Amino acid sequence: MKAVHFGAGNIGRGFIGNILHDNGFDTTFVDTNEQIIEQINKDKGYPVKLLDESQTKLWIDNVNAINSYNSKQVEKVLVECNLITTSVGAFNLKNIASILKEALLIRSSRKEPVDILANENIVNASELLKDEIKKICTNKEWESINKIAYFVNTAIDRQALSSSEESGRQVALVEPYYEWVIDKNALNPNSKYQLKNVKLVNEMKPFIERKLFIVNAEHAAFAYLGALLGLETIQETIQQSNCRILVERFMKQNKHYFLAKYDMKETELDQFITNTINRHGNPAVSDDVHRVGRSPIRKLDRYDRLVAPVMELEDLGLDNDAGKRVIAVTYLYTNENDPEAKEMQQTIENNGIAETIRRVSKIPEPLVQEIATLYCNLKDNKENAFL
Repeated sequence: MKAVHFGAGNIGRGFIGNILHDNGFDTTFVDTNEQIIEQINKDKGYPVKLLDESQTKLWIDNVNAINSYNSKQVEKVLVECNLITTSVGAFNLKNIASILKEALLIRSSRKEPVDILANENIVNASELLKDEIKKICTNKEWESINKIAYFVNTAIDRQALSSSEESGRQVALVEPYYEWVIDKNALNPNSKYQLKNVKLVNEMKPFIERKLFIVNAEHAAFAYLGALLGLETIQETIQQSNCRILVERFMKQNKHYFLAKYDMKETELDQFITNTINRHGNPAVSDDVHRVGRSPIRKLDRYDRLVAPVMELEDLGLDNDAGKRVIAVTYLYTNENDPEAKEMQQTIENNGIAETIRRVSKIPEPLVQEIATLYCNLKDNKENAFL
């Protein structure tokens, strides 16, 4: 069985590539990083290190890599594979739409169906990729593609970092825990493979929202609180009792959204929240707050990890004060090396905080004013975040 995976970064190599390998796939990575491409092809594999007590090292073989600029070669492997996966970042999905379109048109002429799983840190990433391909198709082309392309939504969860060995070889560092949730009803029912070590579910939305509203929201909250206090890592921030108390309150309030909307058990959600915080506090990991906090404009979007749960709780009439405080903290985030952080601060300087909240988060006016007030209080004294 053959798979093509777009994105040879830490998630691609350390998570998706690892699971594909364990499922017996020969995997071709498509990327633009020549160092990684050359390393994979030269070594005929790559190392993955688990961030456990033993620092367990895995070797992933039966892989190769090609540059995405080599469109003919990419098209060839896409036409011949059994499964297509991605981890390129949500905003890069549009950049692979064109080459996917051409390959899928060839497959459609041969009546060769394929599953496409976009594994990005947003809700319904495969639907987004589907829409990007559809945009550049004629009606006739899309009709042909739609008959053979199965766009399958997923939710992924695994911390993945990287390090460099003395030899210069890049090593993906991953925590032992992972979760790859896949919408089993969207898969091609006649696929020649059956994935193991994944979670196949009938309804994706609860798992996608649990990832976004708990895992991603908690991680981002610690990042922006750490930056506010001048701390360097997520692990250091979690050790601060005031930060942990605020984030735990944020998560416990978000929990009530799941209790109200889905058939989830409170004890299981409580354990999931505790496990999530403990995972991100793993002392074997040194996770920079600016790595996690990058792209704050995206993370403050109405439908992303910080604002979405606050809005859902607001609509349900449930407590959400902790989330509002975290949002206000995020609007204070500065990082000269992050284009979005610089843009956000420039917008605040030019237009004021209230107008910036309106533009970025697109929330109702009463919430705009409430968060703007919290922001101003924080500017006066950052300790106001923890009142």
